[in-house]
Amino acid sequence: MKKRVAVILLVICILPATLAAATPFFQFGPLVSYNKTVVELDDENAWKDINNFSFGADVRLNPIKWLSIDIPATIGFGSKGSFSIALLPTINANIPIYITDSIGLDIALGVGTQFDFQYVGEAKEWTMNGHLLENAGDAFAESKLVYRAGVTVNLAILSVGLNAAVPCKGTFSASNAGDIFNPMWESTRVSAVVLFGF
Repeated sequence: MKKRVAVILLVICILPATLAAATPFFQFGPLVSYNKTVVELDDENAWKDINNFSFGADVRLNPIKWLSIDIPATIGFGSKGSFSIALLPTINANIPIYITDSIGLDIALGVGTQFDFQYVGEAKEWTMNGHLLENAGDAFAESKLVYRAGVTVNLAILSVGLNAAVPCKGTFSASNAGDIFNPMWESTRVSAVVLFGF
């Protein structure tokens, strides 16, 4: 009985702070993504190779406290003027846990899809997921559903986050519909971000 009363009192104390917390509507900042999967994290030499990391930026919109739209993007450069941009827009359900109005953390679980754009310098043309942009339908069909989880520590206008993205086995054009939603845990990749709120 005493434990139940203690839990109720704790919830009563925490809930007002959580409800009063103000998450910035717009957040933006640098992003670094580790290109290796989680099964390769134990390779110490891989951490020392700068080529195993991708760099970019993250844009996050928080229309309401319990919902966020995240658009992380990384860029890579190739030869002869070629470069690539990887976008992973997701919509997330947030669980805000705040100590004060502006200090706390957000736990987010979301789903989205990755778009890999590439500019081929010699041909001077854009592709998405290996298809020319003029064939947008085919390009989208080759996208994969991605599950994403993240924890963000919020310190007033500054936020620091760690995210994990899990791609599914099949693309949207997969003949086996189950593969579209079947996560490939061994292909999980992690990223870190620093966000500034406005």
